[in-house]
Amino acid sequence: MTQAFDAPTLDELRMTRVLVVGLGRSGTAVARFLLRAGARVSGYEGNSQVLAAKTVATLKRKGLAIPRRPESVAADWAVVSPGIDDSHAVVGSLRRRGIPIVDELDLAARFVPGPVIAVTGTNGKSTTTALIARMLEESGRSVFCGGNLAPGQPLSVALLAGRRDYYVVEASSFQLERARWLKPKVAVILNITPDHLNRHRTVQQYADCKLRILDRQDSGDHAVLNRDDPLVYAARNRGAAAKHLFSLRRRSVDSYLATGSLWSCRRRVLPASQLRLPGKHNVQNSLAAIATARLLGVDLPEARRTLKTFSGLPHRLEFVRRLRGVDYINSSMTTNPTAGARTLEAVAMNGRGGGRGARRVVLIAGGREKALPTMVYAVAMKRHAKWVLLVGESSARLARELTALRFRRYERLLDLRAAVAAARTKAAIGDKVLFAPGFASFDQFKDFEARGAAFRREVDGLR
Repeated sequence: MTQAFDAPTLDELRMTRVLVVGLGRSGTAVARFLLRAGARVSGYEGNSQVLAAKTVATLKRKGLAIPRRPESVAADWAVVSPGIDDSHAVVGSLRRRGIPIVDELDLAARFVPGPVIAVTGTNGKSTTTALIARMLEESGRSVFCGGNLAPGQPLSVALLAGRRDYYVVEASSFQLERARWLKPKVAVILNITPDHLNRHRTVQQYADCKLRILDRQDSGDHAVLNRDDPLVYAARNRGAAAKHLFSLRRRSVDSYLATGSLWSCRRRVLPASQLRLPGKHNVQNSLAAIATARLLGVDLPEARRTLKTFSGLPHRLEFVRRLRGVDYINSSMTTNPTAGARTLEAVAMNGRGGGRGARRVVLIAGGREKALPTMVYAVAMKRHAKWVLLVGESSARLARELTALRFRRYERLLDLRAAVAAARTKAAIGDKVLFAPGFASFDQFKDFEARGAAFRREVDGLR
């Protein structure tokens, strides 16, 4: 349970003792803000390389203390990185001493001088966050876009920058798990499928973290929900915000797909074929963005223009190069099996050579296990892949599942370099080589961005 703790004012931050646990992206951003506000800030970081970084050195010159025994440092409250869970020794010490724990996004949302639009869900958060921000910009608004978004900036960065009309942020389950004060003007929930069960234990606990985004909204706020997702739709009575729905299957909602086009409140936006982003999941993301932008006063021409031109973010269905008639696509951000299945289907259905039965995708998949069911991805591999190249911790499990499905066109390989080299030999003119891991990166890489960059380097090196 999150213990009661009143949100501080800017005046109250002065001389407040705060421990920042984790000095990565969000930790250094919030430490910078707190030091500027006059707080007495201590920091803990278990990674010696991060601790030696120039960013931390600069903060130390500005007053950041690095205590030898962070578990016993005097603190009125602590900001803990979302990637650090309650099993960590320092966090356990904070809990035992009754020191309130705050999340960076939650704290920053208290102080930004404009409405917060927060987007969560299992898949599609980054794309939808960026789409909403781009639509607002097309309509002439000034926008900060960030939060959990990568690449991007934590919301705390906005506290030391100029005022914006809107603050559009991606919110993860880890951030929402500790949220105390987050009250978005518009909360968007895209979907909920199993993810991060190694931390949240059950799908219900994971879902409850996501749905907490609704709890502090009042009748002047709005929530945009996926009518097609049972867990999301079941939360339509949670919180006091006005609810707005989007759907791929129903027309009695705010934005929907019908007769091959995207619609908003019975007005046609554009044909789905004109979206730059491939795949049915991106139609869904676009509908959520349309519903949100319309609530914020964006006219259909601006929304339409964005949807026709927005080609996506790095590491999400990112075109790398075409070599000898083969397209190489980087989707390193695909970090759970459900996202893997959707990504593979999107690329397979968007291919140039043949209809539903054509197999033109050579897939590279695998990574760190997260205690998730994986059969949905294995079934998609059998249905859509010409060949599957497996790497990482999950490769043995996926191989067993593919064998059980009587799919034999797979190989287990040592690493990404070997997989890219093998894909080069398996792919023929007109095929696509898709890197969609479907698992976390931490078995072999620092994060999904480093993993995607490694894929791009290997592909660029092919001759």
